[in-house]
Amino acid sequence: MKITFPHIGDAHLIGRIFFSEIGIEIVTPGANTLKGLETGSGVSPDEICIPFKLMVANLMEAYRLGADTVIMPATMGPCRLGEYGELLKSILDSRGYPFQWILLDSFEAIGKRELLRRLTHVVSDSDKGKAQILRALLETYQVIKALERLDQRAHILAGYERSKGDCKKEVAACRRELGDASGIREAVRIIRNHLDRLEKVELDYDKKPLQLLLTGEIFSMIEPFANHHIEELLMDMGVSFEKRVTLGWWIRRTVINPFQSKDWFGRRNRYLPYSIGGYAKETVEEGVICSRKGYDGIIQVFPVGCMPEIVAKAVFARMMREKKLSVLTVIYDEMGGEAGYITRIEAFVDMLERRKRERTKQEKAKKEGKKSVLPGY
Repeated sequence: MKITFPHIGDAHLIGRIFFSEIGIEIVTPGANTLKGLETGSGVSPDEICIPFKLMVANLMEAYRLGADTVIMPATMGPCRLGEYGELLKSILDSRGYPFQWILLDSFEAIGKRELLRRLTHVVSDSDKGKAQILRALLETYQVIKALERLDQRAHILAGYERSKGDCKKEVAACRRELGDASGIREAVRIIRNHLDRLEKVELDYDKKPLQLLLTGEIFSMIEPFANHHIEELLMDMGVSFEKRVTLGWWIRRTVINPFQSKDWFGRRNRYLPYSIGGYAKETVEEGVICSRKGYDGIIQVFPVGCMPEIVAKAVFARMMREKKLSVLTVIYDEMGGEAGYITRIEAFVDMLERRKRERTKQEKAKKEGKKSVLPGY
C-alpha cells in the first residue's frame, strides 16, 4: 500500500515525517500550480470549487508516481467536501486512476468506532507496534503544534519588526529545512531553532500595527496557492494578525476532541447557533471573538461557490451593523491574476490604518480636553 493525499498546506511535510517514522512509504504530489489547476479544471464539473480541482490534479500526479491508496478528509452538511470522495473516485476510476480510498469523515457522520477503524487502516502496513505508532502520532502532533507556534508568533511580530521581511524569512527557512528532516526529533530541533531565531528579530514596540483576524474556508486558509499567499502579503504590509484555522485545528476538531469529551462542539452563538456544514459556524464564532478582543478588522477568505462560507458572509454583514465590525471578504476563483486581490487587501488595510490614526487623535484630544477632531464620527 502506497499512500498519498492531496497537497494541502503543510500536510506533505507532516505526513512524510510521520509515515517515515513508522516505516510506511508515501507518495506526495508536488506543490499546487496554475498548470495543475488547469489540469484539474479540465476533468472536473464546471461549478465545483477550486479545492476539488486542485485535489483531482494532485491525485492524478500521485498515481503516476506510484500511489495506490488515498487518505481523504471529508465533512458533512451542504459543504461539497462531503461528496468529494465519491466524486473523485468516479472521475479518477473513469480515467484510469483506480485508487483504494480511506475517508476521514467527520465524527458526527460516522461515529467514533468507525473513525477509529479507518485511522487504524491508515497505519495497517506498518511493522511497528501499537505503542510505537501511538508514540509517533503524539510526537508528530507536537511537531504540528510547534510549527503552529512559529507561524502564530511570526504573524504577530511581523507588525513590529524593524527590518521588513525578517519574520517571513524565518518561517520560510524552517519549512525548507523540514522538507529534508530525517525524522520527528530533527523536525522538532529545526522548529525550536527557528523559534529561537524568531525571538531575536529586532523589534520596535513603539509601532502600533493593525491587529487583524484571518478566517474562512479551511482549504483556502491552509493552502497558500489557494489564497495567493495572503499570509506573506499581510506580513510584508506590516500587519499583526491571527489565524486559528490550521491543519492542527482540523486534526483537533476531527480526530482528537471527539475522543476526549462529549461537549466538544463549543458554545452556541446567537448569530449562527447551529452547524450548517463545513465550518461556517466556526467562522462566525471567530467574528464573535474578534468583536470581544477588539481586533481592527477581519479578512474572510474562501473559494467561489463555497456554500457554508457564503452563509457566514451574510451573517458577517449583520455583525458589521450590530457590532461595528470591519470585514473584508475575499473570494478566490481559478483565475491566476493576483493584482486585483492585492489591491483590495491593500485598500482595506489602508482604510483601517487611517481610521486607527484618527481614533488615536480623537482619544488624545479628549485627554487634553480639546474639542473632538472627529465631530459626529
